[in-house]
Amino acid sequence: MKADGAGRPDLGEVREYHVRRLNHALRRPGMYGGEITLRLTMDAVAYIDGLDEVWQAEYGQLGKREAFTSLGVHGAFAQILPGYRDDGAVASVYADIAWRHGWLTVDRTLPEDDLRPLRDEATRWCAQDRSLDEVLAELGSPSVSFGSSNPRYPKTLAYATDRASGLVCLHFASTYDWTATEPQSESPPVLLAVRHGDGPFAETFVFTPTGTTYR
Repeated sequence: MKADGAGRPDLGEVREYHVRRLNHALRRPGMYGGEITLRLTMDAVAYIDGLDEVWQAEYGQLGKREAFTSLGVHGAFAQILPGYRDDGAVASVYADIAWRHGWLTVDRTLPEDDLRPLRDEATRWCAQDRSLDEVLAELGSPSVSFGSSNPRYPKTLAYATDRASGLVCLHFASTYDWTATEPQSESPPVLLAVRHGDGPFAETFVFTPTGTTYR
C-alpha cells in the first residue's frame, strides 16, 4: 500500500476505496443504506476528482427533469409506476451519472449494433411482454445488475456501449405472489419498461403491455 510519510494512504488509494464502495452501493443499494448513501458516496468521489460542482449540477438537473421529488428519485418512480418500489431502479438513475464521469465499473459493454435496436426502437421492442429469462437470452448478461438476484424481488438491468451513449435500463417487476397460501413455482420477473435518455423523466420510459397495466 502506498502511503505518505505519516503512513496515510495516498489520494489514488482514497479514490479507489470510495469508487469501490460506490459500485457496491449501486449494485446492492438496500444493503448499503439506500438512496442517501448513494448521494453521499457520490459526493465523496466527485470531491476527490475535483468535480463537486459538476456533480451538484447533475444533482440539480435531476429535479429539473422531474427525476427527483421531495422523496428523492424514489418519489419520481412512484409518480410514474405507482406501487413499484425497487431500490435498484433508483440506483440506476445515479449509475447513469456515475457512468458519464467514469465512476461506474461495468461488467461488460455491448457493441453499438447490438444495443441500437433496444435504444432506438424501444417502442417496437416493448410491444410485447418479456420475462427476465427472455431478455437475458436475447441480450445476454447485462453491463450492470442493480438489486437482488432473488427472482422474488424486482430488479433493474443496465446495458452500456460507450459513456457518451448512456445506460439503457430495463426495469422488472416480480411475479411472485406474496399473498398466496399455497406453494407456487418460481417464475422470472417480467419487464415493465425500458428507460434511456436525459430528457424529462417520464418521457424516458417506454412501457411493455404489463408495464402499462401496472401503471
